[in-house]
Amino acid sequence: MNLPTYTSGLLFAKAHKQVRIRVFEVLDKYDLNPTYWSILGATNHSGEGIRLTNVAALLGVKAPMVTTEANVLIEKGLIRRIPHHSDKRAKLLVMTPKGSKLAEIVEKDLNTEVGKLLDGLTFEEIQIFEKTLNIIIHNSEKSY
Repeated sequence: MNLPTYTSGLLFAKAHKQVRIRVFEVLDKYDLNPTYWSILGATNHSGEGIRLTNVAALLGVKAPMVTTEANVLIEKGLIRRIPHHSDKRAKLLVMTPKGSKLAEIVEKDLNTEVGKLLDGLTFEEIQIFEKTLNIIIHNSEKSY
């Protein structure tokens, strides 16, 4: 690392704060939080539905937490819980039309706001940034 660790730490903390502020501002408009948005996004991206355990793995949490949070989204009419087509023990989360419409709107709004923070970066630089984040996450999961 070329920068002193405190410098990169400060940069990371400042950038994280600004992204977090923008994300919360957008999600608050739709009565969502980052966890709800992550569940909606994973469900929307899955197309045919996604297991609660798979959502939990994506979020790095235990399945009961996803169940609790998903119940709120079900009450709001954004997702449904249905039986898995081949594994009757498993439940799938699927989008409702209302949830799909909201996900599209929120995605566009978040892209606009976060995009302002990425102004001046090329598409390739953004891809490198995402790759860097994935490597950091991967390395943090290794046992040393």
